[in-house]
Amino acid sequence: MKAIIKKYKKIRKQSFLKKKYTSKYAFIGIGNHSINNLYPVLNYLNVDLKYIVSGSTETAMSVNENFNNTSGTTDLDLVLNDPEINGVFICANPDSHFSLTKKVLEKGKNVFVEKPPCSNIEELKELIELEKSSKGFVLAGLQKRYTPVYQILKSKIKNTKNYTLKYYTGSYPEGNPIMDLFIHPIDIAAYLFGEGSLVSVQKTESGKGAVNYFLHIKHKNGTIGNIELSSDYWWAKAHESLLVNTDKLIYESTNTDKLVCYNKPKHILNIPIEKIKTPEISVKTLYEHNRFLPVASQNELFSAGYFNELKTFLNLCENQKSKNNSELSSLINTFDLLSEIK
Repeated sequence: MKAIIKKYKKIRKQSFLKKKYTSKYAFIGIGNHSINNLYPVLNYLNVDLKYIVSGSTETAMSVNENFNNTSGTTDLDLVLNDPEINGVFICANPDSHFSLTKKVLEKGKNVFVEKPPCSNIEELKELIELEKSSKGFVLAGLQKRYTPVYQILKSKIKNTKNYTLKYYTGSYPEGNPIMDLFIHPIDIAAYLFGEGSLVSVQKTESGKGAVNYFLHIKHKNGTIGNIELSSDYWWAKAHESLLVNTDKLIYESTNTDKLVCYNKPKHILNIPIEKIKTPEISVKTLYEHNRFLPVASQNELFSAGYFNELKTFLNLCENQKSKNNSELSSLINTFDLLSEIK
């Protein structure tokens, strides 16, 4: 038995050490989000990052000092004209994502662009048309589409009647909460339940710059959704939850860390059995982030979707089998809904 275990561990180790991605890549931006959520995944996957493009010479020099085998530069044209570069990661100021994505596509290179890829539906359609004539493709960084929770949920929720989605954060004075924050829950609603339109929108604001939205959505398939979005809570206790009511089961997820389902009550002559006797509620855990095991698949970057979205982009760049869950054309309804909210 020990020999078998030793052999298995050796195979696993060799699989990890084997170079999976042979192309060279570039990264535009080196802010808080990329440093904490994206660069660690690229490092784990042993990606050959040839350039990091920064807006300042000082930052570019710091890259040269702290990133082995990576050149810091302020010259975007140098990067885009380098024939070795197969794909470009864009995670800069959101206002610049549209113009940067255009430039990279025009050079025929593949693009990973953090959300939002653009500011409105018109810009989105322009990028879609440009992508058709480019040799490159775009994967938008809406990482929640790549979380285990929502991937499992999407395969399960047939005949959904209604759902309730809540998304709470602290205040966000440094940017646009609709496009930078609330794009996530709106996109998940469109991704899971299909095309829909707003029936009603209510908005309240606090004196501290925080905002609350209460949305009622009707999807083409008949599903009704209630969504509450808020930046009037705490970042330290940010919260995202989804409750989905289907014909036979109820699904519940919390912060993309856990997904459970449980049966609906049985009836006799339209009388709920739970009114007569103590019900037996069968709860099944479909996914749960295990914080005890410090392995990649139990890391929060995995459960939050960052690992899978970046791996998908790299696989597609190098002609390995993967599915682009966030191609530009799939974001049209998301941007339609965001336009209605604004």
